[in-house]
Amino acid sequence: MKDLKSLFFENVADFLSRHSILGEFSKEKLWESLSSLDISSLELGLKSGSWAFKGKFLHSQRNPQREAERSAREFSSAESIIALSLGAGYFLEVLDKRVKSVLLIESDTYLLAAFFLNGSFKKFSGKITLFFNSLERFDALEEILPWLQGKNLKRTQIYYHTIVHELNKAQLTRAYERVTQLFEKRSVNQATIIKFQALWNKNIFLNRLAMQDGITLSSLLTKPAPEVIVVAGAGPSLSYSFSELKKYRDSFILFAADTAFIPLAKTGVFADFVFSADPQWVNHYFAQTSLAARATWVVDPVVCPPILRQIKRLGTRTVFWNNVFLADSYFRTMDRGDVAHGGSVSTNAFDVARQWLSLRSEKNLARLILVGQDLSFSNRQAHVKGAVLEEQVFIRNNRLQGFERHNWRQMMAMRTEWRRGIQGDMVRTNGKLLMFCDWFEMQVQNIDKEKIRLINATHAGAFLKGYEHLSLGAALKGVNPSPKPTLPNPEKSLLKPLSSLWEDLRKAERLLKDNLNLAAKKNPTATDLSLLNKNDEKFRALGFAKDIISLNAQAIILKITEEGADVDAVEFYRAMARAARAVAHWVKKVS
Repeated sequence: MKDLKSLFFENVADFLSRHSILGEFSKEKLWESLSSLDISSLELGLKSGSWAFKGKFLHSQRNPQREAERSAREFSSAESIIALSLGAGYFLEVLDKRVKSVLLIESDTYLLAAFFLNGSFKKFSGKITLFFNSLERFDALEEILPWLQGKNLKRTQIYYHTIVHELNKAQLTRAYERVTQLFEKRSVNQATIIKFQALWNKNIFLNRLAMQDGITLSSLLTKPAPEVIVVAGAGPSLSYSFSELKKYRDSFILFAADTAFIPLAKTGVFADFVFSADPQWVNHYFAQTSLAARATWVVDPVVCPPILRQIKRLGTRTVFWNNVFLADSYFRTMDRGDVAHGGSVSTNAFDVARQWLSLRSEKNLARLILVGQDLSFSNRQAHVKGAVLEEQVFIRNNRLQGFERHNWRQMMAMRTEWRRGIQGDMVRTNGKLLMFCDWFEMQVQNIDKEKIRLINATHAGAFLKGYEHLSLGAALKGVNPSPKPTLPNPEKSLLKPLSSLWEDLRKAERLLKDNLNLAAKKNPTATDLSLLNKNDEKFRALGFAKDIISLNAQAIILKITEEGADVDAVEFYRAMARAARAVAHWVKKVS
């Protein structure tokens, strides 16, 4: 028999040649972490086929394949499987061929070593993605969201290994719950993509010239980092922080969500940086004031274009970060810097603050302080009084649609959830706000605690685990006045010409319209079908134009790929032709 270590490294190499691993993984570190007792147990398991874990056999000693077959019957309709441990992996040998993808979440070094040594993965014809991490860090499971992309959730099932579940019941149950939550989150993300994808593309095209004159986030982060950054959200209790923000204003750099900018400015508290990322037109109200010139605006390329027009008119500086969507990657000639996204502009501001503070060279601890991050409906309100969108409600106010009814509709839009509050009470929240709570709590793991103190100085709202909860005055105790950062000069970059893209889009539109007419025929001839296939091949060869058209038609594409719906060919080509026409229009407009 081969030396155990040699076999282990050989099988890991074989696995990596055909499958993939999420996150960081080192076969050397994994092997080194095994004790001599583990190695002797692995040798015994490899010889006998009876793998033992914590005093129990992982599989049947007589016929592990037949045992695995009984488990696999429950997955006969699955196309993708998320497995919370597979033991030594016999389950993979008997899966139906319709299962094309398996995500293996493993937390134990011994179990992962047994999985590699047994080599059952070699008999699986599909694709395996390994996510190796401690199940005690459930929030890290957020990293599996990219794997869920493109999967039909109706045909994605969760498997957990029975013996491992018995031995780690609390952990595996929590992991199961967390994966289920991620299914729900992916559904929310999918709905967001369907709703906003066309708008995102449109805004990126319309913001193209503004990006040419902007500062990159990467260049901003080269400037000396401050000692304290306060991130202000527009939660209902922000008004209770106004007086302290004004009193200690010279002690920190203030990052504000665009929703919070005007309520802060009205009280004489001016943000150093305002963050804006929402593509919707209604958000332009946040910049419709001459006070917008008092701050530098840090924005996503998909932001509502009227915001950038107003900022340019006022002569205000703008900072841009990278956007993951295809239109921005096509325009971009330099790396602007990346920002983490948690579904709220406050999460963007938090991540930039984290990145900047982590670059400090000084020995004293930096402080990242939150205010106005209620993440709940404090005082039965959705936002701080004075927020622009709340004022729009007052403008439309009548006896049937009052402000109280607006807040009630906000609170009841989703199922009510209750969570421990900062002041010791239970506060009203919902699933969407809890997603933001989870995100902020997950960031505790990404903070270098030797460099940064995390403090939540929000007056009321949801309690955040891992944060110090102090008043703003206490959070700023002993802090020296903070000098305002100097801004770098814009880094001029050449814009890629759009003429060839426009021609490709028009060609794609013609091909799709031809196929729409061909698909609409009740009795297509062989010539018609041949022409339809040739047009499809020509469309697929259009590269970027094809990709961006597909992104603009996500509603129909996700309906097919992720919901498993049967879509009529006429409906498909009509949606694709409409998307091609829309993208060509915006490209022509900004050329």
